[in-house]
Amino acid sequence: MSESDAYDQDEYREDDYDEREVDTNPTESGKWISLLVALLGLWMLAQSFLLDPIAGNFWSDVIVGAALVVLGGYNYYRRANDQLGSVGVGAFVALLGLWLIATPFILGSTEGTAAVETDIEFWNDIVVGLLTFLLGAYSAYEARDTDVATPAART
Repeated sequence: MSESDAYDQDEYREDDYDEREVDTNPTESGKWISLLVALLGLWMLAQSFLLDPIAGNFWSDVIVGAALVVLGGYNYYRRANDQLGSVGVGAFVALLGLWLIATPFILGSTEGTAAVETDIEFWNDIVVGLLTFLLGAYSAYEARDTDVATPAART
């Protein structure tokens, strides 16, 4: 038996390389993470009207909430259809979480110290931002990890 025959028996042939199946979401956790991101987006939209934040934070919360609903829904759709979650979407969700954490400090007042957010609005943005950051970072990490296991297309 030649060395090349042993190689053919132990390794995948190039034409078999693209036919290997990769489980894109073995634990189904990706779908639930994406659903949680979308639900956090819905909460941000709802709290914008329920808590009545100051004008700058109102529009920030509405825009970020709508973006989280769209991005979470997009990744949920992909993962529900046995596709890989998007690393870019997960990373963007994490960045939106960081923005939510920074928002009370950046947009916290419009007229000096006279229009500072209430404590519940402040802590809502901090807690939701932290959760969003963690879920987005984990989603991007998991999608990257799965993406590495996917066979690359041969050109």
